[in-house]
Amino acid sequence: MHPLPNLRPDPDVPRPAWSFDDIYRRHARTVARWADRLGGARVDADEVVQEVFLTVNRRGGEFRGDAKLTTWLFRITRRVVANQRRAARRRAIWARLTSRVAEVVAGGGPAPGDALESREATDRLQRVLDSLSERYRSVLVLFELEEMSTDEIARFMDRPPATIRVWLHRARAQFSARWRAADEEESS
Repeated sequence: MHPLPNLRPDPDVPRPAWSFDDIYRRHARTVARWADRLGGARVDADEVVQEVFLTVNRRGGEFRGDAKLTTWLFRITRRVVANQRRAARRRAIWARLTSRVAEVVAGGGPAPGDALESREATDRLQRVLDSLSERYRSVLVLFELEEMSTDEIARFMDRPPATIRVWLHRARAQFSARWRAADEEESS
């Protein structure tokens, strides 16, 4: 229950002794409502609330008081929702790519046309992954396919989590660009 400093911009006005618990009690429902409305069905509002208040707890000392507390909370909520929506889109893409492989393995006997399409998609996925550098491919596979967190990957690869996040960002960008290029190549 550490007080959050500088909650009011005017230094002559006495500050209330806000604590994390006070802020959570007063604003958790509002943050959940924002998460529901901003995120839609793709986002779990409870996860958003948890992430928002973890950020508030971690970065509370950085709140300058230039804006209202609710404005600051909304900005955090908006960023967390956007991150979760992006993650949901990525998971959907990876699920589509990998589900074909799983269907072929589990099915035991797909139609010849389906088997060919699935094999081509699997080959393309493997070609694009193989075109990435070893570290980018490893980070992408561990995060997207093995569903490991960046902290877990950092421990696996003996690197700082921030480095893993940078590598993951770059790996996704390279993968997307190369996937589009392969798509265009196959279309022509």
